[in-house]
Amino acid sequence: MAGLFFSHSFLPVWGPFGIGKHAAVIGPIKGKTFLEVGFGSGHSINYLVQKGARKVYGVDISKTKLDFAAELNKVPITKGKVELFEKPMEKRLKLEPIDTVFSIYGFGWTIDPKKTLANIYSYLKPGGQFIWSWDNSVFSVIHEEAGKLVVSGSYHEEREFIAKKWKGVPVYLKYRKTATWFRLLRDAGFMVDDYMEPAPIMKKDLTATYYTIRKAERIPCSAIWICIKPK
Repeated sequence: MAGLFFSHSFLPVWGPFGIGKHAAVIGPIKGKTFLEVGFGSGHSINYLVQKGARKVYGVDISKTKLDFAAELNKVPITKGKVELFEKPMEKRLKLEPIDTVFSIYGFGWTIDPKKTLANIYSYLKPGGQFIWSWDNSVFSVIHEEAGKLVVSGSYHEEREFIAKKWKGVPVYLKYRKTATWFRLLRDAGFMVDDYMEPAPIMKKDLTATYYTIRKAERIPCSAIWICIKPK
């Protein structure tokens, strides 16, 4: 299914409906080092290189996505400015201390958030930041049906499930409340510096019942977390 996500939601955008004024949350780029968790087609990596990043690493579990990203970033890879890893985010990488780890709708797929957060924490310099976006937890339990917003599950009921609407391919997901994400980040040692729930700027439906603009205009679609590794 990697082709479904080719060039979707990459820097400076953080979610499916666009982010607007929140595009600059990545902070200074020139001369900095970055790691993208779940690099997809590699467009965010290319964006950072073009903006003067010293080095950009990327990790993704998909060989197809790695091929996409490697082709797009062929020149900076040969110059040693980009290095890609085909591994699960739960596996520890050997990396120099880096300035910023980020993930655009990638980190939320982890099957072991404690292990993944421990990895991310270890990669960062003291004072480094982890910035990531994911579906807002409230958005996840509401769908649109016949023009009305319908609560399709309990916000309080955290659950694992297999989604079967991805062209017939079963996909594992786990729904977590915002409070749970906060505790996971805190317990990993991070300080949550900011939390954003931006309004949409792209005014069109992306799916028939889930990513609809009427829903996104009333309920925040994306959540963006800015987390700091204390000095």
